[in-house]
Amino acid sequence: MDIYLTSGTYDFLYKKYQKKFAAETLLLMQNNNGEGVLLHETSAKTIFHSPRRYEVIDSAGSLVNEGFVTMNHIPVTDEHKPLFEYEIKKTLSLKRDDFRASRLLRPKNGDMYIIFCLWVSKSEYIKWRQNPINISSPLTENPEKTWNDPQHNLFYGKPYLSQLTIPAENS
Repeated sequence: MDIYLTSGTYDFLYKKYQKKFAAETLLLMQNNNGEGVLLHETSAKTIFHSPRRYEVIDSAGSLVNEGFVTMNHIPVTDEHKPLFEYEIKKTLSLKRDDFRASRLLRPKNGDMYIIFCLWVSKSEYIKWRQNPINISSPLTENPEKTWNDPQHNLFYGKPYLSQLTIPAENS
């Protein structure tokens, strides 16, 4: 299974893809600036012209068009990719009940992994994040605190977190 991502104005992505390809597994999300991000999950060819391409290497739950999304973008060095994948799969398996769906995405080009989590709502994500047991989780806003100590330097760049909503009209 693969995931493809593309970006653009929310209205353009809605009209060009969301309405036209309703039978596909698509999630149309919106960032804080109102810009759109469209996700296509498929084992076939994508409908996008020039997407960012990812292989799904761990998956739980179904993608539904409602809720709140976090995407941790994490640049991992080549020599640390197997360890990173193993550790994140283990982390996600322990957290399955905390969110509706999750995907660990390996880039087909480059080294920017994405940990995709679909939450019921933003308030559920905030509640999860504020739980003391989750402070050192690599799913938080600052995973480099968990992973980038002098003995465990997996990242070659700074990871970042994207937070997106799925507007009600997509449901």
